[in-house]
Amino acid sequence: MICLEIYAPVLGKLYDFQIDENVPVSDLKEEICVMICQKENYDPVDNMNELMLFSVDGKIALKDELSCYENGVSNSDRLIIM
Repeated sequence: MICLEIYAPVLGKLYDFQIDENVPVSDLKEEICVMICQKENYDPVDNMNELMLFSVDGKIALKDELSCYENGVSNSDRLIIM
């Protein structure tokens, strides 16, 4: 498990997450989106597969088919979900 800081610019909010670094980014995006929607009382997003995760520290878009670990994401990294 690693701790991440995830910024959602569409909401202008920052969230702290603990995630399994071995889960594919495609699954992680869905989990993050569902949790943020629940927290903010929004309906779930219809097309979560169109969302992207970016590493602020690595300055890259994360590849969906790879895990966070394989994308080079580590504890305390900052991500942006768009």
